[in-house]
Amino acid sequence: MLVGHRYGQSESLYAWFLHADMLDALFDDAARSRLVRQARKRLMAGDHLSYTRELESWMRHHSVLALDVAIATAQCRPGVLVWCELPFHWSAVASERRRRNAGDPDVRSTFHGQLETDGGKRVVWGSFDPIRLTSTTSNHELSGVRTQFVLAQVASVTSERIELRPVAIATRLLSEGAGWSDGLDRADDGQRISPMDVEQFHGVNFTDVDRDDALQFMRTIPEIQVKRTLAQVLGEPVIPKDWGGEQSDLWTTRLRVRGKSYDAAFLLKGPAGGRFSRPMTIGMLGKNGDQLQRLSATPAEVLVLQHCHVIKPEVVGMLRSLASDFRNIRHYMVIDGYDTCAILRHMTGGK
Repeated sequence: MLVGHRYGQSESLYAWFLHADMLDALFDDAARSRLVRQARKRLMAGDHLSYTRELESWMRHHSVLALDVAIATAQCRPGVLVWCELPFHWSAVASERRRRNAGDPDVRSTFHGQLETDGGKRVVWGSFDPIRLTSTTSNHELSGVRTQFVLAQVASVTSERIELRPVAIATRLLSEGAGWSDGLDRADDGQRISPMDVEQFHGVNFTDVDRDDALQFMRTIPEIQVKRTLAQVLGEPVIPKDWGGEQSDLWTTRLRVRGKSYDAAFLLKGPAGGRFSRPMTIGMLGKNGDQLQRLSATPAEVLVLQHCHVIKPEVVGMLRSLASDFRNIRHYMVIDGYDTCAILRHMTGGK
């Protein structure tokens, strides 16, 4: 469970670019007054560490859509504030900064990357004034191809390209800076849990699965059977009935990962008579992916998405974005048709 933003001052952002004027427009009078006092105390204006801490505090109390969620919900339009975290290609920021400091007013640094959506890949790009970089380390962090967190206003939108006007560019450290307390120490950010990490799934052979056979097998398995099997293996005695407005298909307080129990909410998607026996898209999750949004509205510590087939990258990306809301950062887990088949066959002795 992430505790840094609830029980102490989080330092999960290391900012490499800050647009102080745009941040001042976001902050309230109290925040702006604090920044002025801190600047006077340090005998310097626009201290980037103070701005970064205020930005973290602001984001913990305000709703900002992830870019992929804004696209899926038809809210991506000019002027909207969004965030994204992508592997971006950065221009020659270090040399552009030197030219800007030498007095060239026309120099701009640029970045571009690609975002997977239901409509295909879109180019995400933007430009910024390199004079607003926060430190010399920015020259290294914004070079080549590097994944960075970008908070920005949408400048323009087409079916192929989205232009962003950056407010802040930073490295976001969830595990180290924001204080994950559950010991899930991995090379990634620690948010994603693999089914192999779940104690109740120990003994399941997730690696030796015939992929074609598994998907054919899953075509014959109704969603209710998956729900009952998962409830059984988790030791969850309550199996809720399905209804249209549900936030999740299965809720448990018994998900065990490395010796700890977690509250988990499951969104299950069965074959529905073969209609959903295909790779999962956002469009298969209700209008604008609202089933995922309802899942994220639960108080669960782990958001779990299960499907009888392959789950496409844009769906996993949207789940991660919803789990990464600054106001309530959580774990997430994906159980595709191959993993589901392995769990079901393990519970039935390989049949």
